[in-house]
Amino acid sequence: MSNKPTPPKSDVFSRTTYTVIYEIDGVRYFEDRSLDVANGDFLGPKSIKRVNEDAGLLGEMYPNIEPNSEEGKKVLNSMIRNNKLKSFAEDWAFNDDETFAAAMESGYIDQARGAASFINESGVPHLDKNNQPVKTDEEIERDNIEIENYIERTQVKNEALSYPPHLEESERGEDYIFIEQFEYAPPQPEVTNDLGEVLKKGIERRSNIRRDKVTGLEEMRGSCRLPIPNNLGVSNGVSWGEARANAVELAGFNQASRTIGGALSGQDNVGKIIRGGVTTGSEIFSQIKDDFKNDGSSDANSATVISAVLARSALSQIGINVDVDQFITRQTGAAINPNLELLFSGPQLRTFSFNFNFAPESKDEAIAVRKIQRWFKQGMLPGRSTVANGSNLFLGSPNIFRIQYKNKERRIKGLNLIKLCALTSCQIDFTPDGTYQSYDDSLAVAMPVRSTMGLTFNELTPIFRDDYINGENNDPSLMDLGGMIKGEDAINDQDIGF
Repeated sequence: MSNKPTPPKSDVFSRTTYTVIYEIDGVRYFEDRSLDVANGDFLGPKSIKRVNEDAGLLGEMYPNIEPNSEEGKKVLNSMIRNNKLKSFAEDWAFNDDETFAAAMESGYIDQARGAASFINESGVPHLDKNNQPVKTDEEIERDNIEIENYIERTQVKNEALSYPPHLEESERGEDYIFIEQFEYAPPQPEVTNDLGEVLKKGIERRSNIRRDKVTGLEEMRGSCRLPIPNNLGVSNGVSWGEARANAVELAGFNQASRTIGGALSGQDNVGKIIRGGVTTGSEIFSQIKDDFKNDGSSDANSATVISAVLARSALSQIGINVDVDQFITRQTGAAINPNLELLFSGPQLRTFSFNFNFAPESKDEAIAVRKIQRWFKQGMLPGRSTVANGSNLFLGSPNIFRIQYKNKERRIKGLNLIKLCALTSCQIDFTPDGTYQSYDDSLAVAMPVRSTMGLTFNELTPIFRDDYINGENNDPSLMDLGGMIKGEDAINDQDIGF
């Protein structure tokens, strides 16, 4: 029985270290990194050595680099080294489940993903001598809180806004449009690795509303009540398009589809597929051999189509492209039947445009107008969500909006439902009458007498027929509507629906 230890699965050559080579200012360096998946240091540093070309016969050829030295600081802060180590981590961290787990355990998964750098890397031997101290857990937690506070300050305030103010009184019986704002969540944060499951059921979709990790509540960013705007309407649409397929294309596709389908179902093997293709070809030419005897006449037949298609295929090999339909018509005066038909190609996303008029008559109304206009303008914008951490590599998605028509806190069923939307345009006109007019405002210096605001929303997801079956559809796009289609507001026979 051999006592040789089992090598890490990350390396077929049984190595437990890997040497990354890079050159900085003409000097070559060899840096050893761990490939051992068992000791919690996978991808971590072992040592950094410099190639000493002046060593001679008795000198040290590969001296160690001390991180606290001037040379060590230069190496640790080099982008050349950082890029080399990033490529190294990418190559090894995602080999298999074991290496991925080992990279997670050692903490080097962020470097492998590119979310963190190797600049002045923690864990390099003798790092305690470096002038850059390692942060404590308390300092890291304090930094995280600072970033969270920064993000919170840049977000839209969670306020209940309304204009005119009396719309807050829900018992007055006026129709109004109620708009809520939420933080956006990606619909596919994780895609399953089970390809078969995806092929059978499609890609799983989740809610577009971000929820608090602890409470599970929606991350709401305020609401706004406004009068029902004029020029109100809805337009539903789907995409249909012209489709053409001549007899040769239809027959060829159907035969190929049946053959491949039989192979995938396990009924046929590769040899049978090849033989089947040959047999099918023979049967086709056998059935139309009489047409080939008459080929060349002025009458169009199946042989005319086959010959034209084969001629096009042959000419395309030498870079000559021809229009088969055109040449058949030139020769015979007949056109190939394209079997033209209008076919469904997919749903469409709806767009909604609203225009609101503002003419504040008091200090409180002026405050409400400014807040509402800022609420929409700020909420529709992306955020540099990591600026406080010194990085703006990515942008955070804008907030999203939930829109409904209401009266006395009830959904108006005579008007259409709207799924979650993105605000794609916000246009404010401070001179709707063609002339700028304002009055003194102690808080804002001056306030326009009148202004108009135009909003354009795009739905995030399309409308489907089964969306009208209230209570029987657990699609996330419907679940995101919350109480809009629950209880007394549930979709029924008296509801216009979407």
